[in-house]
This record gives sequence, C-alpha cells and structure tokens, in this order.
Amino acid sequence: MSSGSVKVRLVSGRTLSQGRAMEKGKITQEYEDAVAICELGSKTMEALGIENGDIIVVKAALGKINVKAKLDKNLQEGMAFIPCGPYFNYLLDAYTQLTGMPGFKSLEATINAAPGAKIPTVKEITQMMKEGVK
Repeated sequence: MSSGSVKVRLVSGRTLSQGRAMEKGKITQEYEDAVAICELGSKTMEALGIENGDIIVVKAALGKINVKAKLDKNLQEGMAFIPCGPYFNYLLDAYTQLTGMPGFKSLEATINAAPGAKIPTVKEITQMMKEGVK
C-alpha cells in the first residue's frame, strides 16, 4: 500500500443510485452506500495502492471525510467525484461568491488511503456539522 497522497479536483453531482436511495430516506443504509463513495480513475487508485471498496480520506481546505473508493474507468485522471450529499457537503465552504451556489465543481482535495478507518454515518456527519467539527 502506498503511503503517498494524490491531489485531485473534486467535483459533485447527482447520480441515479443517489437519487433512488434519497427517495427511501437519507438516513437509510442504501443512501449512505450511494453517497459515501469517491469515484477515482485507475491510475489514481494505483498511485494510492488501493482497490475498489477500500477506505480513503478526502481532505479539502475546510475538513476531511472518510469514504469508500470506487473505480470509474471513464473518469479523467486528476479528477475525483463524490455524489451530492452530506459527505461532499462536509468539505464545502459556505461562501458562494455571491452566486447562491457552492463550488460543486471546483474543490481542490488530497486523497490518502485510510485502511481501518471508519466511515461516519449521515447522523454522525450531521452531529459533527452541528458541533463545528472539521
């Protein structure tokens, strides 16, 4: 396993599985499984020494969050994707440059392997946000 880190441009958006799971409830296991992921290209995963389903930590300027790595062979190298939801939102700045929309397409982040780390539940993320824990 590599002990290095990889810098990426982190983006977000809606996914089919995220939308379906959201209809069943945002505190269901199905929803957490759909949004507690970070899609990465094969070269990025290789550089990190990780495999599909391994836990990683995604660090941005305002915080860090543990999620599962998911291989996306079509994702451009240097990019990473986390579906819209609490895991991506936890990394976002509330400042919107007066547009009313956060930076869903322009977040710089660093990714590291995090073997043995725990992925927080949606309830835990909500509590962390209430307490200002980043």
